[in-house]
Amino acid sequence: MLIRDDFLDDVGSGLGEREFVFGKRGWTLSDVAIVSGGGNGIGRSVCLRYSRGGISVVILDHDGEGAERVKGEVVRAGGSAEVYLADVRNAGEIKRVVAEVFRRYGKIDILANLAGGSIHVKSIEELSWTEWKEVLDVNLKGTFLVCREVAPLMISQGRGRIVNTASNYGLTGCALRTPYSAAKAGVIGFSKSLAQELAPYGVLVNLVAPGPTDTLRIMSRSTPQERERRGQEIPIGRTAKPEEIAEAFYFLVGPESAYMTGQTLHVNGGLVMP
Repeated sequence: MLIRDDFLDDVGSGLGEREFVFGKRGWTLSDVAIVSGGGNGIGRSVCLRYSRGGISVVILDHDGEGAERVKGEVVRAGGSAEVYLADVRNAGEIKRVVAEVFRRYGKIDILANLAGGSIHVKSIEELSWTEWKEVLDVNLKGTFLVCREVAPLMISQGRGRIVNTASNYGLTGCALRTPYSAAKAGVIGFSKSLAQELAPYGVLVNLVAPGPTDTLRIMSRSTPQERERRGQEIPIGRTAKPEEIAEAFYFLVGPESAYMTGQTLHVNGGLVMP
């Protein structure tokens, strides 16, 4: 069944006709979403949240074990998911995977880029060029490569949503995380520019900037006391749950955000208020 969002007609959002299906969760979107970095952390929660909304999830990750685990969670909950293995830093692999996804589904409605990480925490004099480039490649180059392959397909469809991942550090900077801060600042600038470029074609580009979040990786590297101290620095008084960050990614692909592009949602409990 096709349901037209009449209230969106005047804003030129590019949603056009989006297909809805009726199932045990009621009416839900039947969009197809690629989630890079969907095999763990916040990416996992984004996959699960999209699936609950009726979105078919394509988990793009280099971690096959993690991606398959998330696929199993999605399927057991009644959703649809497939795994495609690729390194977001490899242009050839990304080109191949995006083409395969498009051939399989005939469309790509949503792209959520979550692959990344700070990786190295070092002073500037200790940081090698190889380490600097590694951080920029997985965060900034990877975001660019996936967007580059998906954008023409969305243009041809006349609609699409891209949600990239920023960070508080892309605005404030962070000592000992110079490459990560630079990469995330770059992702913000890139996404704003891409939003201007794609808006005439009905493709919206926005960002989510998570604050400190209790992913399994973070929790394995810190003690409860350290996380409690970190929470005391945040106005709300605690760190985020990955599911809370995922809600922002879901909001930015729904009809409620149809008049937003080039914007950054800061989900950080008030830690940073730009």
